[in-house]
Amino acid sequence: MKNIISTHQFKKNEVKKILARAGAMEENVKKGKVKQILKDKIIACVFFEPSTRTRFSFETAALKLGAKIISAENAMENTSAHKGETIEDTTKILCSYADLVIIRHPKSFSLEAAAKVATVPLINAGDGTNQHPTQGFLDLYTIKKEHKRLMNLNIGFGGDLLNSRTLKSLVPLLRLYTGNKFYFISPKELRLPREFIKELKENEVQFEELKSLEEALPNLDVLYMTRVQKERFANITDYNKVKDLFILKKKHLKNMKKDAIIMHPLPKINEIEKEVDEDPRATYFHQAQNGVYVRMALLCYALGL
Repeated sequence: MKNIISTHQFKKNEVKKILARAGAMEENVKKGKVKQILKDKIIACVFFEPSTRTRFSFETAALKLGAKIISAENAMENTSAHKGETIEDTTKILCSYADLVIIRHPKSFSLEAAAKVATVPLINAGDGTNQHPTQGFLDLYTIKKEHKRLMNLNIGFGGDLLNSRTLKSLVPLLRLYTGNKFYFISPKELRLPREFIKELKENEVQFEELKSLEEALPNLDVLYMTRVQKERFANITDYNKVKDLFILKKKHLKNMKKDAIIMHPLPKINEIEKEVDEDPRATYFHQAQNGVYVRMALLCYALGL
């Protein structure tokens, strides 16, 4: 049984195998030759927070592999969590019904608690501002597809870095590869937690913290924009102060490398002008599609198949 709780748990050889499996899954899907590896398996998808891409791509991945799905899309209201049931008790019950359980939860580190009582493989589909490991893998897969390498890259993250579980999941994977440098671009109010920065310094990771997109754009091979997450703010006033500070505009594109890529975990609100969607460097919709292939590979990994 292999839980997928955090990208910190993976070694480079495991990552290599998962990316290769995802590539094979993509090829098989496009050829219409997907083997029903998960036939007779039941996958539980239980989302305590809203989701479009993660939930539907997981369910699509499971169905393509022959599994059956049981799911809850508004589990905070539509399960016994509404009555006060703990994540541990919910997990125990789900494990008695399904062969693998996928959970998204608003509380950071809740999946670590769930994993302690899980009796079938458990996959973290996002826990608060902590981790979103399968997003990290699909992001890594996207970068490899687009750049044909995972080393010697300049990667910029722009926007709400304080609350970005996607950044916190992707950076540990990219750190497995040599020569990468990170640019963290945000207003002071949304900069990365200091404990994250401390860890980077202790591990001698190359990075810079910047306050403007314009300063970083000419150097970047990857620009990863993030949404200012309204749901993470205690009050609307604080959100309104920062929501429009980082917007990637069409005029910025002329300052980017011709082979750079623009990524975003989606949904995007106003942090990327709509006109940017038409630029061939805008990769975020392909990025979302890659989630199906990567999650197919990760389902098989977790089940040992």
